[in-house]
Amino acid sequence: MKEEIKAKQLAAFRVRKEGSLSYRSMGMTEDEIAERRAYIRQALRNTPKNNLPNDILDKIRLTEMENKGYIFEDSEGREFYIRSGTLTQEETEFRKVRSMMPFNFIGLKGKDFNWDIYGKDIKKAKNYVNNFILKFEQFLERGIGLYIYSSTKGSGKTMLSCCILNEISDRYPISVKFINALDLLEMTKQGYKGDEPEELRPLYTSSVLVIDDIGVQMAKDWINTIFYRLINVRYTERLVTIYTSNIATDALKMDERIIDRIESTTYLVELPEVPVRHMKQEKEKERIFNEIENAP
Repeated sequence: MKEEIKAKQLAAFRVRKEGSLSYRSMGMTEDEIAERRAYIRQALRNTPKNNLPNDILDKIRLTEMENKGYIFEDSEGREFYIRSGTLTQEETEFRKVRSMMPFNFIGLKGKDFNWDIYGKDIKKAKNYVNNFILKFEQFLERGIGLYIYSSTKGSGKTMLSCCILNEISDRYPISVKFINALDLLEMTKQGYKGDEPEELRPLYTSSVLVIDDIGVQMAKDWINTIFYRLINVRYTERLVTIYTSNIATDALKMDERIIDRIESTTYLVELPEVPVRHMKQEKEKERIFNEIENAP
């Protein structure tokens, strides 16, 4: 308890370093700096400031308020109020709509993804997904995401990625985004004609981003440049990225630097080669035909 009080007091001061803002700063030992960082990360775990690197943590001040919020003062002395606490349903739904995920997947959750439909051993893939959702804070801290792969089209990759986004949105007040690889290229081409599209900027900063169907694009230098720019920024900032693809990472026709960053920051979630979407479509067509056939 005494350690927590001390860390709380330390958080109200910046770590004094050469070249940093000296206002409200103090010298600290390595142990005190570590305690201070741990306290701030714990305090901000369910806020938009949950994934700040150590060098930024050392430059800010955090003062806890009685109403369970915080005064966050950045490295330039600007103050912001950060509200802590649980998410409201309105906030959750707003962020889901803003994520740009396909509309028919916005309301889907983990319970809506039928693992049994594969009829094969999916224990390893399911374990990765469940742990990613249940222990998301640890993945977030390390900037580790998932690479959802199956060479079969319509095997459930996109749906699974959206179920994951929805589960995370219900638990954490963080920004989540979804973009199809070809849509990203189209948006970027529009940006070359003028100002960068407003929808493109959050892809670089969102806490979690799904890049859907990566690898379907042609192998061209300008395309590599677009993906490298986005993936490298997220890699450098340790932001979580989830990829879906019909192509294994070692077979992607992309710059090796891109592949290296993808492989080093994701766990492989390999889905069975089962055409789930086709099966569902055939089942739905059969249901409709039976209705028509039995109609008076």
